Amino acid sequence: MTRSLLRSELRQLVRSLVLDWNDLASHSKAMLFYTAQHYLDGKIPWEMTFEVDRWPDYTAVLWTGNNDASAPSFAKKALFLHWTSENGLRQLLKLTSMKWTSPLLLIAFPLSGLSILKEHLELQGVPFPEFSFCDTAYYLHKTCPTVEKVKMTDNKVSITPLKPEHSQLVSRTWKFGGTSEVEERIHYQISTFPSACVYDQDGNPVSWIMFNYYGSQGAGYTLPEHRGKGYFQLASKYLISICLQKGYLPFLFIEHDNEHSRVVHRKLGYSWVEAGRCAYIHLNRKKSSG
Repeated sequence: MTRSLLRSELRQLVRSLVLDWNDLASHSKAMLFYTAQHYLDGKIPWEMTFEVDRWPDYTAVLWTGNNDASAPSFAKKALFLHWTSENGLRQLLKLTSMKWTSPLLLIAFPLSGLSILKEHLELQGVPFPEFSFCDTAYYLHKTCPTVEKVKMTDNKVSITPLKPEHSQLVSRTWKFGGTSEVEERIHYQISTFPSACVYDQDGNPVSWIMFNYYGSQGAGYTLPEHRGKGYFQLASKYLISICLQKGYLPFLFIEHDNEHSRVVHRKLGYSWVEAGRCAYIHLNRKKSSG
């Protein structure tokens, strides 16, 4: 069997994870680091399981929210994996307590393990679905101005964090939003983690970007009538500066065919490497009846 880590062992695991700016293809390591640290800090209020192939010299880690009343629905479905050994990944997938027939979302699963995952799911009798490719984008330099010096191009707007009451707006405008489950997740993340929002002179949000509990930035959006004014770059610079001040490594995921997002984030100072390609994979997803 695999080993489910105690909190003291999880602290030991976090200390073993050194985020190196020169090793930026390991986005799964960054996600593990931030999720575990936020969990230990009490910023993730539901119970989680962190399983390793062996201990203490682990080579693969699986983590997810426990399937009990403490976890919201989005956390129960979210599944993450990080490994440094293919044999370790095979061992972990084979022996984990995870129920592979349940609805699951593998978040930013590194493509290097795709064939191993397919092989494992076939043995479990779980059909392998279509999935979406993403690339991991990293903010590669530390020249972003501080929050106080992020320049406003329009004195009629202001920039501060999002507010929890904006959860419905963010959910409604997000490509993957529009459900009560997504709104619950966004409300939690706005209430708990950094975010940035440009507000008009009446205090209405016009452009924003958030921070996920597993460390990446996401759900960035500008209302159509306010595009082309540089507001998203303002919000992004604000959030980048907050991340750098907190010691976070700013990174996000860009869908492989979203060229507009690539252009915007390249201007901001982001870059990506082929080894950072990953996939969002829905397992046992219920088909819509509509």
